[in-house]
Amino acid sequence: MDTRNIRIIGRLFHPVLLLAMLLPGPALHAQEGNPPKGDVEIGVRTLAGDRSSSQFNEYRDLTPGLYIQRADLDLEDLFQTKYFLTFQTRQSWQKDQRFLATLGRYGKFGCDVRWDGTPHDFTNTASSLFVSSGPGIFSIPSAVRTNLLSNSASLPQMLAGAAPLDLSLERKLGSGVCRVTPSAAWSFYVQYSHDSENGYRPLGTTLNNTTNVLELPEPVDYRTHDVKAGVEYGTSMGGFQAGYAASIFNNQVSALVWDNPFNATNASGNSSQGRLALYPSNTAQNLNFAGAIKLSKSTRLMISISPGWMRQNEAFLPYTINTAVANVPQLPATSLNGRKRTLAANITLTSHPLAQLILTAHYRDYDYMNDTPSLLFPNYVSTDSTLANLARQSLPYGFNRQSAGTTASWLLHKGETVTLGYEFVSMDREHRDVAKSLEHTGSVTVDVNPKKWFSLRTSYQRDERSPESYVTNLEIYPQGGNAAVIPGWQMFDEAARSRNKGSALMQVDASDRLSFSASYDNTQDRYNDSVYGLLGYRALNSSMDATYQLLNNVSLFASYANERYKSDQRSRQYSATNNTSNNDWESYIADDINTLSAGFSVSRFRRKMTFDAFYSLSFAKGQIDNRILGNPSLTGFLVTTAQDYPETGNRFHQLTGALRYQLSNNVYSRVEYQWERYDSTDFQIQSMTPYMGLIDSNTKTSIFLGANVPGYQVHIVSVSLEYRF
Repeated sequence: MDTRNIRIIGRLFHPVLLLAMLLPGPALHAQEGNPPKGDVEIGVRTLAGDRSSSQFNEYRDLTPGLYIQRADLDLEDLFQTKYFLTFQTRQSWQKDQRFLATLGRYGKFGCDVRWDGTPHDFTNTASSLFVSSGPGIFSIPSAVRTNLLSNSASLPQMLAGAAPLDLSLERKLGSGVCRVTPSAAWSFYVQYSHDSENGYRPLGTTLNNTTNVLELPEPVDYRTHDVKAGVEYGTSMGGFQAGYAASIFNNQVSALVWDNPFNATNASGNSSQGRLALYPSNTAQNLNFAGAIKLSKSTRLMISISPGWMRQNEAFLPYTINTAVANVPQLPATSLNGRKRTLAANITLTSHPLAQLILTAHYRDYDYMNDTPSLLFPNYVSTDSTLANLARQSLPYGFNRQSAGTTASWLLHKGETVTLGYEFVSMDREHRDVAKSLEHTGSVTVDVNPKKWFSLRTSYQRDERSPESYVTNLEIYPQGGNAAVIPGWQMFDEAARSRNKGSALMQVDASDRLSFSASYDNTQDRYNDSVYGLLGYRALNSSMDATYQLLNNVSLFASYANERYKSDQRSRQYSATNNTSNNDWESYIADDINTLSAGFSVSRFRRKMTFDAFYSLSFAKGQIDNRILGNPSLTGFLVTTAQDYPETGNRFHQLTGALRYQLSNNVYSRVEYQWERYDSTDFQIQSMTPYMGLIDSNTKTSIFLGANVPGYQVHIVSVSLEYRF
């Protein structure tokens, strides 16, 4: 055997020698004669292979060494009373740790306290010349800037000394909720959570009309407080509930400021710095009231109403940080004073007039009322460079959506049901291209269950959305001067749309040993009145899975899922003096995702041993094809760069084998092997380096982070002991 392989195997199985140190001590007792119940699993893990890719630990923290997989404690009738206490932990000592503790008294109250951690690694390849000199402030060392000012071609040499960056986030969520039930009918609850998110993520910025594209680490320092409280009451005749919720979001870094490495002195058209506002702090509150009453033996009425309020009043940044830009106008206000109100109302009536018939009718109203002032910005500075000489108006977008519908379900005979449905939607919008649209939806669903071991549900839905008129809204440019408008360009969320949707779900339990299920969903949207923009969209999802018990202690399983998404779009490349259909082109976008898995489980092998093996493969690919619609030989033809994009894709393999052996009545050992492999092909980021001038000469005065996500292949071996008490 190759000596390198011997060293790898040695590293993989060396942790086995540590198992003797992990033997658990005696169980703790809450009170003599009333021992607690629980378990703890502690182990050691080792890894081999290339795991430098951020994809490996994107949302987890899988590291070598000692770990606590889980611990559970369940104390019932605590101290011989009706009180109880439970505690759970998962992935302790890791960034993705989980803790949950529950204390209460049966039938009276219960309180949960939870703590969750979630990491997010964006990339492990980033580096930068920028240095953070304060929260959200990034500067270039004077020596580096001096070299670049004298010779911008020295950028590749300067980047050789760029410092690595940690582009990752760490989220910590702590929450607590208590529920009190003084009687069977009444219940009260109160809840609080605190969510913090800290770290950096990649952000693209630009200066001087894209002359200087400078990719930076965006600082993330968020605090979110959520409070909820409510009351519920219920009897056999009906009930009600009322509640209050508030969310307070604080961004500790409100702006991003950075130096221009290629310019140290402000000038019109050439800024030495850039500035960008980050997400504003804001608040949201809402009340909710709901009630249900039994009108008769077969009829029930349910009503809910929920008003809400949202506020945001972060101070505006000045138009530019470039002091050399002349004639910059005054801001129309010091802040947005953003105010929004929402009002949601629902009424549902259900009736069972006949044994074979169920009727349901509903009405829903949702108001999104925007009371934010509309502000006129007489001009603005584009990319901290020069005045754009274009006035812009901020618009308080709002809408009202009302829907009414009914369904009727008829039981033909045992195991067969037909359900017919209809819904009407009226949508009113403010400051949009379509002021009012109407939508009609009809559906039919058939449930067939002739045998206990077989069931089938099929459904079909037809939807027609029609705007009363489509008129391009130009309020955002009150003084004109906006870019040319292409006739026939329509926004897909407002345009006329025809939707056909079909689905089927089959479940088969052929015997105690074999079960099988399959599903199919097909959605097709057509935008028949749209000449430009989104013309069509199709989504096809299908899946199947099967489980077979080969022997009493041996079971097999397999599954497969496929997702396909396709869309057709049409656009035009134009200039201020050339806006003709000869410059039209179309894009055909397709994404295909496949996931398959298979495995087996052997339980109680030789009475004390179980073995599980599992393999999964997920692979996806994306394709964007472009087609020129005009004639290249005609004068003024502009579509010279429309071409098919390279195919993108990724592939993820995972193989797991686990052997579990019962050492005694309450001690179990476990050995697990995992193999993971991830491969990715993405022309957009695979070639990213801090200096891209070799690929695109137009970026010689730009600096990137070099952030990409390469593939990886890792072998993981873990050995653990579980102690039950």
